[in-house]
Amino acid sequence: MPDKHAILLVRVSTLIQDYEPQIEDLKKYANSKGFNKFHFIETKESGLIDTENKLGTNQMCKFIEENPQYKTVFATELSRLGRRQSILHHIKEWLIKNNVQIYLKDVGYALFEENGKISTAGEIMFTLYGYFAESEIKQKKERFVRAKRRLMEMGFSIGGKTLFGYQRIATESKRTTLIEFEKDATIVRTIFSWYVNGIDSYIKNPSIKTITLECIKRGFPKYTHSKRNVNKLLKEPAYTGYKVTNNKRKNPYYTENSKEDKYLVSSYSIKYPVIIDKETFQSVQNKLVSNNSKAEKSSYHTTLLSKLIQCNKCECHFNADYRVVKELIKSAYRCSSRSNAKPCSNRQSISMAMLDSAIWSLIKSDLHALAETIAEYNPDVKRAELKSQLQFLEQRKSEISTELDKEMRMFEIMKNKSNLEINSYLVSFENKASRLNKEMGTITEEITKLKSLMLIRTDELADFYKIISENLDTIENSRDLLKKYINLFVREIKIVSHDSSFSVLKVLFQKYSPPQRHKAVNGFRIDDPILDKEVFLFLNKKETLKIKAVKTCAPIVFSGDRTIQFCGYSITLDDLFDNPSPATLKRIPILKEFQEVSIKKLEIYSPTT
Repeated sequence: MPDKHAILLVRVSTLIQDYEPQIEDLKKYANSKGFNKFHFIETKESGLIDTENKLGTNQMCKFIEENPQYKTVFATELSRLGRRQSILHHIKEWLIKNNVQIYLKDVGYALFEENGKISTAGEIMFTLYGYFAESEIKQKKERFVRAKRRLMEMGFSIGGKTLFGYQRIATESKRTTLIEFEKDATIVRTIFSWYVNGIDSYIKNPSIKTITLECIKRGFPKYTHSKRNVNKLLKEPAYTGYKVTNNKRKNPYYTENSKEDKYLVSSYSIKYPVIIDKETFQSVQNKLVSNNSKAEKSSYHTTLLSKLIQCNKCECHFNADYRVVKELIKSAYRCSSRSNAKPCSNRQSISMAMLDSAIWSLIKSDLHALAETIAEYNPDVKRAELKSQLQFLEQRKSEISTELDKEMRMFEIMKNKSNLEINSYLVSFENKASRLNKEMGTITEEITKLKSLMLIRTDELADFYKIISENLDTIENSRDLLKKYINLFVREIKIVSHDSSFSVLKVLFQKYSPPQRHKAVNGFRIDDPILDKEVFLFLNKKETLKIKAVKTCAPIVFSGDRTIQFCGYSITLDDLFDNPSPATLKRIPILKEFQEVSIKKLEIYSPTT
């Protein structure tokens, strides 16, 4: 009996699996087909890897090319060759081209028929088996992901690095879970408490840097000696009991010509032991956002007049040039095209502190318009809370009314029943109706109280003096809020003229107030109509520490010789800032068109400490 040669191809996808069972089964099956000389190709690799990385298949092809007597391959099933249809199709084409037969033991399939040809049915079956192999592994992966997701939602099999404050242990079911590591968890609570309430009694509003230094001083674990780690710790939602992850990683099976996604995205809801209550956590998040908006950073600045200032030479916008000299802020605005290939001829710079303060002072000169804008754009937390409470009460009132209607309909039905049945029902009906009516009365009373409180709150919001006094300090100490409100009012700022003594600005407003006069109340002075669609602002800088300013809404003409013309009259900038006598006002009535603006330097430009 002549020798018949065959390759036995076996593959396992994990290192803990064993080849031996596959080899023995394939030997018996090959013997039944008359084969008695075997070459074994054994690999431990995933069925999803690309063709060029499939060691087993590549070894098989190379061996057949070098040993032409081996023209038959045995495998337990098609998935031993691969689990992706694109790869299986490539292998099938190679087998057909090289006239290599393949037998699949588990399904009794042969690629070629006895006459040495491949039938259409044979090709279709190969494709179907390939589809089943790919579908099976996808289903397995989906089941694995679902199982993993359920376990993580229950607090088991949580992978990755263990968060500070927790300890990983194995359960009786040999699954890992997290428990609170008391020593570190106490430190987590301490850091959250410090950030919200201050450190002891001597640091009321500590920064992350201050907290980090305190951790070092108190000998806390090395993890807390990094500002980055402390910042991450304060933002970690897992400490409240749950964390939702959204992980994105490269797909190892992706190629330019494949249908695979370039990235694999996974999302899990993971249960953790609670270390921080949700209210404390939210307080920290709110404070982090608030503090971040006020912080000065070397690599980032909030420029109040960004995209608003127009150069009088090239009409490009001015950019910010941030500088601190000898602990004094010397930042300025300069034309953005000064460094272009064809640079602007305007080489002047204008003090950021002066210009920002002047524009904000101009806006403040109409406190009524500012108060209206604050009331319109500031979220009123108290009113929103009252409104939410009112909605819940109204909803409950509607539910009670529905229940009462249902009971009354039942009562009408029960009236026709026997005396025994109606007497038994009446006791239950009276008790339930009494309880519902009592609750209805309580709810109605509470709704009335809330509506009264909302009316009071509405009256408070109508008092613009109260709005200004409650909000002005907060706005002026926040760069982001200042920028927000400046941009709500100002559309554009044109530098008409600028030198060492005077600056002339043309401010175009997108929100302006109608002419009206208000009395001085509660220490606030409110002038005549200030903000029109277009305002000229004149700055006298001869006294550095006492900048003077006047404004006008009149359609003036300003010439290069420091002269202002209006309705046939003219006046110089020097005369404009002199205190005019009654005779001067009579001689130059144009002066009545100008109003003084009180310039106050913004607190954000105080000397650095």
